[in-house]
Amino acid sequence: MSGLVLAFLGALFFFSAPIANAAELSLSPSTAEFPMGGEFSLKVSIDPKGQSVNASDGTVNFDKDVLSVVNVSKDGSVFSLWTAEPAFSNGNGTVTFSGGTPSAFSNKGTIVTIRFKPKKVGTAKLTFSNGSVLAADGKGTNVFSAGQEATITIVEGTKSAPVEAAPAESESVISGGATPLAPTTLSPTHAKPDLWYGTSTAQFTWKAPGDVTSVRWVLSDKEDAKPTEVHKDASLPLFVRDIKDGVSFLVAQYRNEYGWGEVGTFKLQIDTVPPKEFDFSLVESADGTSPPRFAFEVTDELSGIEKYEILFGSTAAVTIKAADFLNGSTPVPPQSGGPTIVSIKAYDKAGNVREVKKEMTLPVVVKANAKAAVEEVEKPPVWTSERIVLLLFAFIIGGLTTWIFYTRSLAFTEKDRLLHRVAEIADRNDRVFTAMREEFEQMINDFDEKPQLTPKEREMVEHVKEVLDISEELVTGDLSDLKKMVRGQ
Repeated sequence: MSGLVLAFLGALFFFSAPIANAAELSLSPSTAEFPMGGEFSLKVSIDPKGQSVNASDGTVNFDKDVLSVVNVSKDGSVFSLWTAEPAFSNGNGTVTFSGGTPSAFSNKGTIVTIRFKPKKVGTAKLTFSNGSVLAADGKGTNVFSAGQEATITIVEGTKSAPVEAAPAESESVISGGATPLAPTTLSPTHAKPDLWYGTSTAQFTWKAPGDVTSVRWVLSDKEDAKPTEVHKDASLPLFVRDIKDGVSFLVAQYRNEYGWGEVGTFKLQIDTVPPKEFDFSLVESADGTSPPRFAFEVTDELSGIEKYEILFGSTAAVTIKAADFLNGSTPVPPQSGGPTIVSIKAYDKAGNVREVKKEMTLPVVVKANAKAAVEEVEKPPVWTSERIVLLLFAFIIGGLTTWIFYTRSLAFTEKDRLLHRVAEIADRNDRVFTAMREEFEQMINDFDEKPQLTPKEREMVEHVKEVLDISEELVTGDLSDLKKMVRGQ
């Protein structure tokens, strides 16, 4: 199923350019040392290498004898859709993820953050046993090329970072040249100065100019502290362990052949202590008019509370941002009621968590949209199928009745017109035959007055009289029949 969804996400966008398999999955930091007794986080990152992608899945393998997973977080992920929730197995030493986003992207981003706890001193390798990265090319092409390994070294918690005493200020330098500018410090483990982190071991790196020979640094709670420790090779990362909780500043400066340069600072915020212990209770209104609520109060002295999570059994019911948690209580999430194991987790801004779990009997709480649906069913619908059929039937009958009256009106009009026309024809025929009869009778009279008509001429005259009589009778009869037919008789 997850493969089909990922293929669908990969087909949301189409690009006609050819696709090269270059996308990578990686773990950050890729090399680090952490002490026993604490916890640390690694980010699973996706690097499309400039290609447009929108989905990925994979499995991270870790040494289960050296490390154990505390949790896997989606906070800050480039993905907003998950075909399966990120999961881990400390028994198998695996972390799995499968997700995507409707919007294609081509820059590097974080998929999930894995929080580990060391089990013993040693070195653990983390690898990708499988993975895929789907291009937004309309086909869901897999452009995954490789998964980068990570090596994590767990050391004794009391071990400190090796440092070297700073050289005396009288160390020889060449005069007349320019000393280095202030360094830009980066931290793969504590990347954003405004965020809080839950690990007390930090890694720092620099991109030093070619003429830099060493770095001098100090970690202090004062931003204007003077660097005192020397890191010989600026191209190698610096690891600092057992950093105290709170706000600290790494103050550093480069050295070249002309001396020590300007000072630069990097801020980091550390909180390794979870929120304080708390309790919660179920509050129900006496009259039953208000919904039941969970009441609790949690404090975190350093980074502050980030969010709360309420679980029924092992199922997360709701996540509440601290900014949305008002008046010390929150409504009981929808559930079927009865005896339930309720857990409330409070997370601080560094990812530390405090959990309280208890069994209690909950009242039934129905989803708001479900109540609305029930109310909607109880109201009779305005337009039923019977009403629609009756309306259509009435419309058809009305249309047919109108058509019948219209056609009958046309028929009566046409009938009157035809009768009028027949009358005109009959009148004209009467006048024509009258004129013809008078003319022929005059001609016959002229013949009759002739004394010497031959028998043949006499026969012709009689025949003409007979034809006139028959013609007049036929025309008159036809006109009479036509009038009867038009009147419908």
